[in-house]
Amino acid sequence: MVCRALAASISDVHLDRFMNKIIEVEASILTKDAAYVGGHGIVPLSTLVAEFSPWSRRLEWLASITHHLEQGIRPGKPGQKSSGASALNLLRRELHTGYWDIAEMATDLLSLGQRAWMRAAAVWILYGKLPTSGADDFCIKSNPGSTLSLDRFVIEQSLLPEFVNTGASHTLLSIGSALNQLQAQAVSSSCPGNQVDPSISLLPNHLTLLETLSYPLSPALLENVLAAINQSISENALSKILPLPLVMRLLQVTMRYLLLDRGEFAISLITHADERVSNRQQAQTIARPIRKVGRLDELAIKDIELSGILSRSFAELAVLQGDEETDDDIFDLAKQSLSLKMCDSRAHVLSTLLPTPTVLRLTIPSVSPLHLFLSPKDIESYSLLNAYLISIYRAGLHLSSLWKISAQRRCHPTPLGPPASASAFGRVALASRRAREDWRNGRTRRHWTTASKTLFMLNELKAYFQGEVIKSSWLHFRAWIGSVEAEASTSAKSSRPGTASSSTEMKTLDLSASTGASSSRFGTPSDPRALADAHRSFLEALNVALFVTETNFVDLLKELLLQIDHFVALFSRLQAVWEGLDLQEDEGVLDAFSNYAQDEKDVITEMDRTSETIEGVLVGVIDKVRGIEIDSRVGPGVNSITETLSGIGLDGKTFVPWRARTVDRLIMKLDGLKGRQDEDGHDLANEDGHDDE
Repeated sequence: MVCRALAASISDVHLDRFMNKIIEVEASILTKDAAYVGGHGIVPLSTLVAEFSPWSRRLEWLASITHHLEQGIRPGKPGQKSSGASALNLLRRELHTGYWDIAEMATDLLSLGQRAWMRAAAVWILYGKLPTSGADDFCIKSNPGSTLSLDRFVIEQSLLPEFVNTGASHTLLSIGSALNQLQAQAVSSSCPGNQVDPSISLLPNHLTLLETLSYPLSPALLENVLAAINQSISENALSKILPLPLVMRLLQVTMRYLLLDRGEFAISLITHADERVSNRQQAQTIARPIRKVGRLDELAIKDIELSGILSRSFAELAVLQGDEETDDDIFDLAKQSLSLKMCDSRAHVLSTLLPTPTVLRLTIPSVSPLHLFLSPKDIESYSLLNAYLISIYRAGLHLSSLWKISAQRRCHPTPLGPPASASAFGRVALASRRAREDWRNGRTRRHWTTASKTLFMLNELKAYFQGEVIKSSWLHFRAWIGSVEAEASTSAKSSRPGTASSSTEMKTLDLSASTGASSSRFGTPSDPRALADAHRSFLEALNVALFVTETNFVDLLKELLLQIDHFVALFSRLQAVWEGLDLQEDEGVLDAFSNYAQDEKDVITEMDRTSETIEGVLVGVIDKVRGIEIDSRVGPGVNSITETLSGIGLDGKTFVPWRARTVDRLIMKLDGLKGRQDEDGHDLANEDGHDDE
């Protein structure tokens, strides 16, 4: 459309001026004007040459513009017509040729072409629709590869004129995408009784803003006008279909259940998942080899079992909720939107909750306006974070359960009782049992030390992730929104994961945002898209602070968690073997299908190997944490994120994600695990003969 407008102007305006000049000269000659006709009716040729000499340069310039419109300048594609963007860019460069007449024609053509371009863009800016005329030459295109509202349209950079700078182009895409979403969104679901598109009421104001543009367009002025329209749509139209209390309820669900701020949910989910796995194991009649104890790769979990695990967890949480709980809306939203789903085993995801790779996924209905706030990429990121955190929780709980096996840790046989205790047989039997228990305690002491060290590292990682990174990042983000009281910042000093009893203050603060009773606290109308951009920055910074982006660290941690499952299962297997040996040696109960003596050797040998593997992986994990700290000081790290966020704001504020000042405290705590070894790498606790307790 731009090229047709330019061609029509050249034909109807500029060439018409040349024809008028010819007619004017001919008329002067016919009327024997003395300016052209000399004595004896002679017309000097030099006079005509001087009269038409400026037009030779003008016609040559118009010919070059016409040639550009006809042939195009795309390299390797001579058969294609020139785009409107390339024609406008050429005219902008031709403004500075040094000839006033060429500059005047270039200005006229540029103004006309920009008006034609803005006429097509106005359909997109005012109504969120692609222009029907000249759509192939417009810089906004439909994205056939995506059915999502946020990615439904893309910018074709080759069709973007130079006077539309980067900021204006992103704003242009944002304006039309928002209007298109408003048209597709069922406004009645969030605004009962209001069936009118809220953007229609803003149309006169937006049209007035477009009429303030002067031609040729100034890039800065165009960017300001587009930014004003974009802000108007966000604050007046989008805020009606996506109110801030609705967004805050969704954020509470992600914080409490996906980021595990509610510790009871994580414990309940892990407990019911372990029960399901235990029941499936009992159904298997074939004994597993020692090397595969605790490894259930071939054990498949069905979808109906996944839904049963989650439903029982929510039922347990409902019982734990007291009558004073007032966040039923958040709990109900979590029950409706959260589900356990199997994921691709080839995906790089740390998921050890069940034998089948499983993630807790947030599902948003297709008609919900929350798609404007939370993108599918954000949902996927939350699922991976939840699997990452709950795997650490699960490993810590399993290691802690080892201390419930008191028979392995504190077994000191008592005398048989009179009259056998007074006999020589009783004394010999007692000495034999005590010697056996002493040997067992000494033989497994290094394994208990390994378990203690591993549990300490997992607890410190969990405390750092939950108590410092997640809670501080969340409170920082909430404070930026403006819904957190000033005293809430003091709760960020806690360094341990919260539970229902320890997070009463957090829930009290969350209530005001989730109910909407204090919506006036937010002051001016909110900007849902600025809030969404800030949330994505918050989530990206959270991934970096939790070391999720460090692939080597995640791989080492996954190897450690798998070894822990095997290690814990070996303790249980060893206890069963020792119980069988005790019955065999003390009571004379023989099992013809078992060789407990050989099983004891095999299990202890495998425990030695697994313990050494865990010790090596522990050292590797600690070294990776130290390496991450060094990289964050000399490399981009989170700094690169904060440097790109200067333009993200809500109600005049600028959001910068929370960043941990240092992980030195975590490193010092973890370094203590390496400090209790001699030069050969042996644990000093094994030499003095005393347990860590």
